[in-house]
Amino acid sequence: MDEDDNIPEGESITIEGEVEDPTAVELEDGGVLLDLEGDEAQDAAVAEWFANLAETLPESATSPLATSLLDLIEIDKNSRKKRDELYAEGLRRTGLSDDAPGGAQFQGATKTVHPMLVEGCVDFSSRVMKELFPRGGPVKDYVPGKLTEAKIAKASRKVQLMSWQLTKQCKEFRAELEQLVTQVPLGGDQYLKVSWDEGRNRPEFLFVGIDEMYLPFAATNFYTAQRRTHVQYLTKVEFDRRVANGMYRDLNVGSPGMEPDMSAATKANDKIEGRDDTSYNEDGLRTIYEVFTIADIEPEYGPAPYIVSIDLTSTRVLAIYRNWMEDDATKEELQHFVQFPFIPWRGAYSIGLTHMIGSLSGAATGALRALLDSAHIQN
Repeated sequence: MDEDDNIPEGESITIEGEVEDPTAVELEDGGVLLDLEGDEAQDAAVAEWFANLAETLPESATSPLATSLLDLIEIDKNSRKKRDELYAEGLRRTGLSDDAPGGAQFQGATKTVHPMLVEGCVDFSSRVMKELFPRGGPVKDYVPGKLTEAKIAKASRKVQLMSWQLTKQCKEFRAELEQLVTQVPLGGDQYLKVSWDEGRNRPEFLFVGIDEMYLPFAATNFYTAQRRTHVQYLTKVEFDRRVANGMYRDLNVGSPGMEPDMSAATKANDKIEGRDDTSYNEDGLRTIYEVFTIADIEPEYGPAPYIVSIDLTSTRVLAIYRNWMEDDATKEELQHFVQFPFIPWRGAYSIGLTHMIGSLSGAATGALRALLDSAHIQN
């Protein structure tokens, strides 16, 4: 069959014969390693392009940048304070902790909570996971244009590889995704961070809560926002690991001191999980702001997308990375986050069940408690 012949949709094909490649080395797991000329030079060029610019820039350039960004981040944080409190209230209204608002305060008063919000979260999560993780695997192929034998075979290999990565190689993917989709109805928005783990040579996935993502007040869309700040709380072990592998500069940033100031939503979630910090910060938690922003750092490129990591304790820049491809004349920003909205609304943030039926959930809980308290008093 010629490579350009059409394959009728819905019909299966059998690919016979093998194409021998003298540079191909078959691996034990069934994969093939290709030794292509020029790969080492290309990898070196890519590594140089995405090198940590903070290592070569003078302190007179990085210090004003850190000061400017920290001031903007504080403004972004304060602009979404009410939303953080609303997310925390939604977590409390689930009744999974013992501080759900509403009801009488006398001794023996019931603490029963109507499970309306929890039911919505569990139902949404179960439906989403069935769609994203069907029996046939989480990855499906799409072959644009004319269907050919070569295209279908290539698509099949990609599907098998990516399904294996998401189900076997990246063991954290499903767990992070399940955490994310259970929180989407409460927060309205949640995010999945996708990065590359150089040490393990594989993709890495991380659930990022909406309370850990700061956007400018004027942002109308998450992907086009001129600044996105991912708040990271790193243990001393993780921070030292990033310094050792060259991700951060080796600086004297001092001790992080007491526990970081967590968001209201994080504190509400800690009560649900039954966690209580000791205030001594034994793990050495340190707050790092990873800012995806448009900045004028290199005069030859002008305003361009960069990733700037700042240590909050010392207010020093740990890393600056270019966030666009070298051969891209338009300097299109590379995306590292996937937004999972519940109900898209005006602006960069979506709305969730807390916004839609939070008051109804509170009324149902109040009515249920009043009914039970009345019966208790009468008896």
